This record gives sequence, structure tokens and C-alpha cells, in this order.
Amino acid sequence: MRTGIAFLASIVLSANATAAPTQYAVDGLAIGTKLNFDSASYREYKCSPSDQFDGLTWCQKTRTDRERRGSYTAAYSILHSRDGSVLYVNRSQEPAFFKRTEAQDHIQRYSRSIGESPRIMKMPHRSGIVDGLIAIWGKITLTQLDQESIKILADGKSPKKGLLIDFIGNFVRSAKEGLPIYRIDGGPGFVWGASFDRKGRGTLRLAAVDASGFLSPPREEQPTPQSTADRTETNKTQAELGQMIEKLQTEIATATTKIAAELERAKGAAEATHIEAAKASVDVETAKREIEQTIVTEKANLEATIARLEADRVAANAESSRWESALYGAFGGLLVVLTGFTVGFFINRRKESISRNQVCELGTNPIDVSGQGRHSEAEIIPHTLSPEIATEEAALQRELEKQVAAINATQDGADGQDRTRLAGI
Repeated sequence: MRTGIAFLASIVLSANATAAPTQYAVDGLAIGTKLNFDSASYREYKCSPSDQFDGLTWCQKTRTDRERRGSYTAAYSILHSRDGSVLYVNRSQEPAFFKRTEAQDHIQRYSRSIGESPRIMKMPHRSGIVDGLIAIWGKITLTQLDQESIKILADGKSPKKGLLIDFIGNFVRSAKEGLPIYRIDGGPGFVWGASFDRKGRGTLRLAAVDASGFLSPPREEQPTPQSTADRTETNKTQAELGQMIEKLQTEIATATTKIAAELERAKGAAEATHIEAAKASVDVETAKREIEQTIVTEKANLEATIARLEADRVAANAESSRWESALYGAFGGLLVVLTGFTVGFFINRRKESISRNQVCELGTNPIDVSGQGRHSEAEIIPHTLSPEIATEEAALQRELEKQVAAINATQDGADGQDRTRLAGI
């Protein structure tokens, strides 16, 4: 039983939804809605009697906001009757941030929301001008403006031709560039118009409008008991809606207060982070100065060490020169001693040799009295040294070479030490 009742209820809701007229709205405000003149949202608008439509009120407001791709300005306008019935609601944004593909996505999203397919108009191509699209839903019709009205717009004036729309969101420029400008006619519907350049920047306009309500104000009906009851019910409903709106406004105010508190806390945290960053920067500067001072000190120490090593090198060179002079003196003295020794040795050996030769000659060769067999003094002195003298001379020569080699080795060692000290420096 419950399943059958739920099924019948779903059929009834579906039928009511199908039969209900399509709601054309901008930012949640639909045409046909009755405004609450005492609400805070309505008081945000600046309202005055319409200069084009008798008996209607024209309201406007502007606000600046920001999205991920940049800041923008949005202008809102409402046209309503004396009793607050909305006949026209509009939102214009400049700049708008989207490209051609994103524009197509916007149109498809509105089509799904409205439940209708749009009629799309493309802007005639002009060199150096942005591209543009206009999409309309419902019973809206667009009538192209006459040339006289376009001239008036080109001069920056209003032709008083009702609600207008163009492709680039600038009537004066469209008039001067020869681009089409349209008057919005027909019945209730929705209009989407946008322009965009290669960088993804342009304009956007959304409008929900019931142009049939501009022709004449609603007819005043005579009050009847039934209408009085309906009016009472309507007033009750409006009172309930007013209470609900007030409640929502209170909740919004509370949420705004909470958001402001969170922003303050975030601001405090950001300031603390900034202070920490400043301290870290000071620490870095201090460390940098300490490093520079250390480098200066180490450089001074290194220069002092180099100067000391240079002085040691000079002293070592002087010491080496003294040793070299001493060695050469000793070598010279030794050569003199050896030379004297050698000369004395050879003289002594010479004398001994002569004495032995004379003795041998006296013993083996008797004097010839008769004068035969007499030898001269030159024949008595031999012309070559004996083997003993030659052996001793060779030994003396080897001793001299050994002494010279020892002196050279000593000199080479001194030179090696000098080179080692110089390499160390």
C-alpha cells in the first residue's frame, strides 16, 4: 500500500513540475517574483521611476569582486511594477574571463538548467574586434535597431527604444563600429550575451525578462471576498518569507563575523610568520658578518705565515751561502795541502831513487881508469819511474778523487736541503 501511495505521489509531483511555467532567473531572482521593499537586499539598490516605462521602477547597484583570474565589476539592474513584481533582472560583468570553448560550456549549462535549447546568434566578424555570441531562450525576440537610433547611440545618448542588447556590451562602440544592436521584445525568456578576445577577456551579460509586461501596467481588479482572502494569505506568506529572510540575514551576519575572526587570526599568523622571517634574516646577516670577519682574520694569519716562511727562506739561503763558502775554503785548503804533500812526496821519492841508482851503478860498474866505458851523467839518471813510485802515485790520485767526491756530495746535500725548504715555502 505504501509503495503504491509513493508511486502516485511521484506521478502527481512530476505532473505539477511539468505543468509549472519555466522560471527565468538571474542570481536566484526570477521574473514574476514580488520584492520585499523592506528587505536589506532591496535597500542595496538605488531606485527611481523608469524614464522609459510608465508606472515601473528602475533599480541599480554595482559591486566589485575578484576571482582567480582577476578583479571585475558587476552591475545589477531590476525593473519592477508598483506592487514589486519583477519584470526584468539583469547582471553585466566587465571584464569576464573565458574563452570560446568556455562560452559554449556556459550556454550548455544554462540550457540544462532552463530545460530548453537556445537560439544562438554570432557577431559579424570584424578585424581587430573581439568575437561575440548571443543566446536566447523562451519567447524573447530580438529586433534590430534602426539607423536613426544607432546614430543617437553613437553620440552617447539614449534613443528611448526600451531594453537593448549588443554583442560586446558597449552600445556606443557597437554603433560606431557598425555592429548590430537589438531591442528585446516578445514574452518571458532569458538572454545570455558575451564577448571574448584571444586572451580570454571580454564582457558578460545575463538577463531574465518578460517584455510583454512593458506594454501596459497590470489591470486593477475590483476587490472580491475571494481576492481579499487571497490577499490575506499572500500577506501571511510574505510575512513568513520576511521572517525567513531576516533569519537568513542573521545567519549571514553571524557567518560574516566568524569569517572576520578567522581572517584576523590568519592575519595574526601571517604577521608572526613575517616577524620570524625578519629574525631569520637578521641571523643570516649576523652569520654573514661573522664569516667575513673570520675570512679577514684567516687571511691576515696566512699573510703573516707567508712572511715568516719568506724570512726563513732568506735566512736559509744566507746559511747555505755560508756553508758553501766554508766548504769551498776547506776544499781549497785541502787541495793545497794535498798538492804540497804530493810535491814533497815526489821530491823525496826522486831523491831516494837517485841514491839507489848511484849505489847500484857503483857496485856493478867499476870506474874505467883508461877512460873506456865511461858514462855521462845523463846516462846514470834513469828516464822512467820505478813501479813502486807509479803505484804510490796511482794511490794518491784515487785518494784525491775520493776527497773531491765527498766534497761534491756535501755540496749536493746542502743544495737539496735548500730546495726542500723552498718547496715547503
